[in-house]
Amino acid sequence: MNRKRSATLWVESEDLSVEEISDIIGQCPDRFRRKGGPGLTPTRPLKVNIWEVREEVAREEYIGLALERLWPRILPLEQGLAELARRGSFIQLSLVQRISEADPHQPGFGIDVQELRFLAGINAQLDVDQYAH
Repeated sequence: MNRKRSATLWVESEDLSVEEISDIIGQCPDRFRRKGGPGLTPTRPLKVNIWEVREEVAREEYIGLALERLWPRILPLEQGLAELARRGSFIQLSLVQRISEADPHQPGFGIDVQELRFLAGINAQLDVDQYAH
């Protein structure tokens, strides 16, 4: 099981290929999955292409560090991401945090006004998964 904390911006599209998404955004993804490939359960192939930019930190590091590393990478992509949203692509910022009593940081994180405007401007959904150990 992956025990890292992560911040990931992903784009899902039924109609656009990973390459077309990259061309519109102006950047190649860190990871991608193709329509028809294995999904979370291998018996159910993906119905969309998925394009991702991801930052990870170790379980004992503050989740905010992953966000601090992600923002400079994605904020300049706003115009292309907004275009994808207009074309019907689903965009999401996903945060995954594993929390334990030994956690050296509080289990929270912050998102400032500029970043909230960015997410709203690209019609992105925010998904936060927090797991206790």
